[in-house]
Amino acid sequence: MYMQHMRDGETIAAQARRMALEVRRSCLGVRIGRLNRLVARRFEHALRPLGLSLAQVEVLGALVLIQDPARPADLVNLLAVERSTISRNLALLEKRGYVTTTKTSPTGRSQRVTVTAEGQSVLAHAEQAWAEAQRVVADQLGAHALPTLDAWLEKLASSDEEGYPSP
Repeated sequence: MYMQHMRDGETIAAQARRMALEVRRSCLGVRIGRLNRLVARRFEHALRPLGLSLAQVEVLGALVLIQDPARPADLVNLLAVERSTISRNLALLEKRGYVTTTKTSPTGRSQRVTVTAEGQSVLAHAEQAWAEAQRVVADQLGAHALPTLDAWLEKLASSDEEGYPSP
């Protein structure tokens, strides 16, 4: 099937090179992924002394805002992440005493998660490190960065509701 897209007389090696150059030159997915890694690296560095990752700060923050015990599936949908990412982070947060998990079905397959007082405390203590990383990144990207990203997220989130697979 992929052979249909080959140009007349073009070798597989030439097609692969053309594709590699096009991806490098213009792929939004690759560029946004690179941007994510560069930005996340700055936050991860700032949060490391607290023993937290940016993903864990996001999960703790979501649980604080939800206030009620949440199903992991609710966090998956709210944060637009993979189930395995939520499971891994909840396990680490629970091991550190930052969240508690309660089984809500006889089989133990359904559960609810709540942030603990320790989890609220570590999140509150992360504020200064997070704020400094936020300031540095915002200064580097400029004042337009946040509203631009919000607009992009809104557009893509609405297209997810139109049939694109969610995480």
